[in-house]
Amino acid sequence: MRYRNLKNVDLNLLTALQAVVEERSITRAARRMFVSQPAMSRIVDRLQAMFEDDLLVRTANGYEPTHRALEIYQELQELLPKIAALFQKGVFNPAEATGVFRIESTDWGATVLVPGLIAVLAKHAPNIEIDVVPRRGGLERLATYEIDLVLAPEVDAAVVNMEGSSFRAAPLMQDRWVCIMRRDHPFAKGRLTMKKYLSARHISLEPMPGERQDLSHEAQRPSLERLLHLSGPRTVQARIPYVVSLGPIVEHTDLIATAPLRIARRLRTPKTLIVPTPKEVPPLLYCQVWHLRNDAVPLHRWLRGTLRTVAERAK
Repeated sequence: MRYRNLKNVDLNLLTALQAVVEERSITRAARRMFVSQPAMSRIVDRLQAMFEDDLLVRTANGYEPTHRALEIYQELQELLPKIAALFQKGVFNPAEATGVFRIESTDWGATVLVPGLIAVLAKHAPNIEIDVVPRRGGLERLATYEIDLVLAPEVDAAVVNMEGSSFRAAPLMQDRWVCIMRRDHPFAKGRLTMKKYLSARHISLEPMPGERQDLSHEAQRPSLERLLHLSGPRTVQARIPYVVSLGPIVEHTDLIATAPLRIARRLRTPKTLIVPTPKEVPPLLYCQVWHLRNDAVPLHRWLRGTLRTVAERAK
């Protein structure tokens, strides 16, 4: 087969189309492709001529891809990694890599892991951009190409990795649940039993309207919630959507906040203490999850390996 219709195709146009569809903005797509906005506009003109379709339609909320553009985009998501692999020169070199890597993460992942990842990228892969978006629950955005990786707690890796699944998961690290309370709290001395824990007044992290609950918003911890359901209800006096507010609130009240240890360390103030949760509370396992189509993509493999290293060093 001679594929004569590919004779004059510029592969760079295909990566540009991918950027335009994902960004929904010629300006942002230009920035991502490291070209000027006028140059990106000319590229879009060439794409429209090549595919005989408008590809982008201006709406009140910006540009939206046409049905034809979305069809092409879905095919490119499978094809471009394979094409890139054809030109891969042996060992992957992060210093030469380019692209945008999108991560869906909870507050825990964004606070504990992402800073270390960005520090590594700044040193070893300066042309890789990282976009972190809030965790929404589920793996839908992996399947629809909106994100490349999910950082999430309590993932059933055995189910995710089972034969026939479109996803893969690997554990990154464990954390343990602790309580943050003011230094002169009545429960600050001695062991915090489950009876004391349930009798205390609590402050709870709750999602903003329209958000789905995640690790940073109390339902972040299915195992803990199941345990508390069996042990008895807590008395929640305050609910807030911002994790950074916990420390200042706790230090001036008798409220107790429950959080992963590595988050609690960052919220602790001179007037607060970190106290172990009751011994019945199980640890928290944190995982990274990705789509099977990206399992062997060199850039993705390197980034997942980098996250494992960052997790091993996290404190």
